Amino acid sequence: MLTEQDIEFIKSNRSEILANRTEPVTLIHIVPGAEDPWTGESTGDTQSPEIVEVVWKEYSTVANGDRDVIGGVELMQNDIKVTIPSTATLGDVERIIRQGVAYELIAIDEKGLGDPNRYECVARQVT
Repeated sequence: MLTEQDIEFIKSNRSEILANRTEPVTLIHIVPGAEDPWTGESTGDTQSPEIVEVVWKEYSTVANGDRDVIGGVELMQNDIKVTIPSTATLGDVERIIRQGVAYELIAIDEKGLGDPNRYECVARQVT
């Protein structure tokens, strides 16, 4: 059974686990526009970028005939597994940009031992 000390030890070692495995990507958040004072309609959404360090892993076992499901979504060839720190807000993310290529999040699963510390996501290329 995990104790509070175990959980704190795991949290303190998370940076060592991620050393030399992360890369920066841009999360594109959708920010709702202001309300028009006369019509009450939205004046249009805007995009707000956020740069975060993630673990990016191309998923290759689909090609070998294995099947895997993350967050209720079956992985397909060329899907990407992305581990995003729990400090990021994913509810309003429209796209992830990595090296100029856009991806959309199709599954988000919160993970962590004892306390959530990351999101394991599935991303699919859209451009």
